[in-house]
This record gives sequence, structure tokens and C-alpha cells, in this order.
Amino acid sequence: MILVVDTNIVFSALVHPSGTLGEILLNSHGFIQFCAPESLADELHRHRQKLRAVSKLSDEEIAFFERLIYANIELISIKTLPLQTRQNAYQLVADIDAFDAPFVALSMHLKAPLWTGDKRLINGLATKGIDWLIDTQRVQQLRGG
Repeated sequence: MILVVDTNIVFSALVHPSGTLGEILLNSHGFIQFCAPESLADELHRHRQKLRAVSKLSDEEIAFFERLIYANIELISIKTLPLQTRQNAYQLVADIDAFDAPFVALSMHLKAPLWTGDKRLINGLATKGIDWLIDTQRVQQLRGG
């Protein structure tokens, strides 16, 4: 199964690498293929100070866990997606959070669920009839535990 993983999931996994999200991202080989737009790395970099403060990890520790997690996520250039898909995704999320457009576009292109914990995005897209977002509990069920 292919899943597009949102920044908030990876951020949370970095805050608690041995927690549920870290465990799923690091130990789902053979069950789930994780994908994300390349902008994931840029977003995490923008939030590095917050990540450092919340996780209490050093820059070296954060970099170590990032490498482990990134090894399990295929990063895809959003530029490779059709322009119409990118535009449609932006229109869907412009009034919610434009930073989510690359993730939504990738989900649309791959026809794969978007794994997110972003309640604002989930609720905003639900009001537009979008039902292909997936939460952590469902990911655990799909993985068989």
C-alpha cells in the first residue's frame, strides 16, 4: 500500500522517535510504501527550532533520526506532477492551508491516502467531500496491529 505522509506526522515521529509514529515510519517495510513531496524536508527545516525545543534532542540527534525516517520515505518532486493536479490541489486547500497543497497534489496523483494528523486539514477537506485522508489508528489497522 502507498501512503502519502504529511509533515506533522514526521515532525511528531522526530519528537518521539520511539513512539507510535516513529515505529510505524521505521518498521513498515513490506507493508506500506511512504511517499511525500520534497518540500517535506524544507518544512521540517523551517520548524527546526520548534522541533529542537519540543523534542529536547540535539541537532545531531534530530539529523540522525531524520536520516532513518527519510530512508523509509520516497521524496517526490512536485514539479513532476501534472500542472492541473497541482492547481486542483491548491484550489482545494487555499482556504485551509496552502502549505498542504503539495501533499494533497501528491495524494491525488498517486491515488493514495494522505496520512495526516492535521485536524484543520481533515475537517476542511471533509466539508469538500474529500474522504481519502487517513489517521494513525487506521494506518495501524492496515499494517495489522
